[in-house]
Amino acid sequence: MNEVLQNLVLLQDLDAMIADAQDSEILDQTEKMGFEIKNLEKLKEARQEIAEKIPPDIFNHYCKILKAYGRAIAPVKDSLCLGCFISIPTSLSSKSIGNEVLRNCENCGRFLYWV
Repeated sequence: MNEVLQNLVLLQDLDAMIADAQDSEILDQTEKMGFEIKNLEKLKEARQEIAEKIPPDIFNHYCKILKAYGRAIAPVKDSLCLGCFISIPTSLSSKSIGNEVLRNCENCGRFLYWV
């Protein structure tokens, strides 16, 4: 898998964890289950480290799509973007290229990875 794509996936996971750690409703639910969410600062530091490894133009696009849709990366299965459920053109979904080249959905703009 492309290194930039791997970092984008890590960044999206960290963003989800940070969002959960800052959501009072989720915090209440986790406390009721007997769990604590700690180290928000460490999550933010890890996010910053990963973000620095991503080229600025790609990072800016990631932030824009994240803000618009809540998730900036979507899997492709059976030639379908599972972010917007639009069929991916066969020229984009070449199995020979797979996850080695960073691709975006032509409809929603999300970064794509093939499963």
